[in-house]
Amino acid sequence: MNSHDVELDFSIRPVTAEDEALIDDFFAVMGDESRAFFNRHDENHQSAINFCRNPEEKCQYFLAEADGIMIGLVFLWDLHTTIPWLGIAVRENMKGKHIGRKLIAFAQDYARKHGKGGIQLTTHIANLRGQSLYETMGFRRMGIYGPSGEFYYLFRYTDI
Repeated sequence: MNSHDVELDFSIRPVTAEDEALIDDFFAVMGDESRAFFNRHDENHQSAINFCRNPEEKCQYFLAEADGIMIGLVFLWDLHTTIPWLGIAVRENMKGKHIGRKLIAFAQDYARKHGKGGIQLTTHIANLRGQSLYETMGFRRMGIYGPSGEFYYLFRYTDI
């Protein structure tokens, strides 16, 4: 058994106003590749902090926490639409432990329970690890998203 086979005990919960320090720490240790794919210009970090300070109904942020450390982040925005957007990141030293799968499954379940028809996302064309994860979780690559030049992925519930 390798370290990737060990089940990690963690919880997923909504982000609250008290989570700023956890979020700051999470982004502070983000590696160069993750920063390039997920946090260019510090945008997702600032959005998470802004959500802590001023939650809005169009977005929902959740964090994965283990032993008081934030190990993952997943969020949905444009929740007022039929197919909201997804964002996800996993702490560098926690990658490969299936945290991303659990975060996406959590977001898929949340969206379904809230009457959504699916979830959409974009990812950098060089983010091979992310692309593999999304496809494993039922997302289909639909093409290139014009404004960013990234791959556009769509997940639709097949039984509604």
